[in-house]
Amino acid sequence: MILRRVIDHLHEQEWTAIAIDFVIVVVGVFVGIQVSNWNADRIDRIKARAYLERIRADLDADVAGYADRLEFWGKVSAYGAQGLDYAETGEAGDQSQWDLLLAYFQASQVAEFLTTRTTYDELKSGGELGLISDLDLRSGLAQYYAGATNPALTERPAYRLHVRGVIPLNVQNYIWASCYHSDPEGHQQLLDCESPVDEGIAAGIVDKIRNDTALMSELRYWMSTMNVASRLGRDHTANAEQLRSLVDADLSGAPKGKAP
Repeated sequence: MILRRVIDHLHEQEWTAIAIDFVIVVVGVFVGIQVSNWNADRIDRIKARAYLERIRADLDADVAGYADRLEFWGKVSAYGAQGLDYAETGEAGDQSQWDLLLAYFQASQVAEFLTTRTTYDELKSGGELGLISDLDLRSGLAQYYAGATNPALTERPAYRLHVRGVIPLNVQNYIWASCYHSDPEGHQQLLDCESPVDEGIAAGIVDKIRNDTALMSELRYWMSTMNVASRLGRDHTANAEQLRSLVDADLSGAPKGKAP
């Protein structure tokens, strides 16, 4: 309709009307572009908020996951220290031979930790990291996820393979049934339990393990790795908590601090 009016005005050489029509067209185009931009911005803000809420949930999962692993790694390390101390001193104190045998087995347990990063990978692969407008938060997330792949968090040690080749299968089956528990969420518990064998049999197995120099060397290495994993777990927990605070600030519109 506007175009037909302009043509009519041109035929009649009504320059004022033509100028008015031109202004109407320009303003209409401008308003249309602005509305389109506002709508696009609104959609981006909605998407950004949804992603930030998901990232916060991922960070929550990581904090909880590290807490679970740190507790488990601490127990594994305590069992390993128990076994190494006996191997090096020969002093059992008030520990039974079954206590030591159980310690050597439980020291071989692993609990891998994999960062919850589905949301971040989705943003990255979709080229939408720019939706996170806070540069400190975006940089902090990049560093956090890049540093979460240390092999100490997922290693399966040689000690695990070799000590389980020494301990009789019937004893291992008993430990799995009576001295260990896990749930569908992946939480593991190492439990106290009565011995399924007499002390003489337990002592024979323990002596074979503790007198194996290569096996004790592997246990020392594994305990060192557990130390590294625990340190990383504590550092990554603090990092995740700081990032979570930045996400909360972004979601609430509050002033933001610095990413770690």
